[in-house]
Amino acid sequence: MKKDSSKGYIILGILFVLISIIAFAVPSAKTTAFWVSYGFTVLAFAAQITIWKAAFKRSGSLKSKFLGFPVVHIGIVYLVVQIIAFAIFLFIPVLPVWSAGVACSVIASTSAVCMIVSNAGRSEIERGSAKVQKKTFYIKKLQTEVETLTEAETDTATKSALAQLKEKIRYSDPMSTEQIADIEDQITAKIGELKSATNKAKIIAELNLLLDERNRKIKILK
Repeated sequence: MKKDSSKGYIILGILFVLISIIAFAVPSAKTTAFWVSYGFTVLAFAAQITIWKAAFKRSGSLKSKFLGFPVVHIGIVYLVVQIIAFAIFLFIPVLPVWSAGVACSVIASTSAVCMIVSNAGRSEIERGSAKVQKKTFYIKKLQTEVETLTEAETDTATKSALAQLKEKIRYSDPMSTEQIADIEDQITAKIGELKSATNKAKIIAELNLLLDERNRKIKILK
């Protein structure tokens, strides 16, 4: 990602130099409107660096970086539109100064609003994803603990019962809610007992009943 970003900045720099050369090489009057639009174009190029860094921040996850692409896309569209506007004021120098200021301001502000909205959507998706991960952590942890117990078990009958329990956990609803916290606490406690119990078959049977109750309540809550 770092190498790709560096290449992107290099391309951005080359484009900026190229556009600047063309702008000053074209034999047209360099009016105030030209300088206003040129200033906004410089701003648009500089904004790309900030936009890309914010969208692909190093500390972010791969998913977070992927969700940053819409913001980058808007930024690129903003740059392209601004370059087109600059070209218009370059080749039509008779246009008034106010038109350059208004046009470029509208382009910049519209792009900014679109990026803010897109980034807000990205943040909301990330928050939702974090909530889902938190809610599904319990059942994943439970499955891991039972898998560990199954692998360590030497008694054939108990090992088979644990394997069946593991499958039941695997196919249980992964989402946890506050309404079933008491049942999940009981399940956690029983798993703790199972690690050192002598009558494991009884505890496994109780766990099966608790899991059934948990899953029934989750269905009701949906």
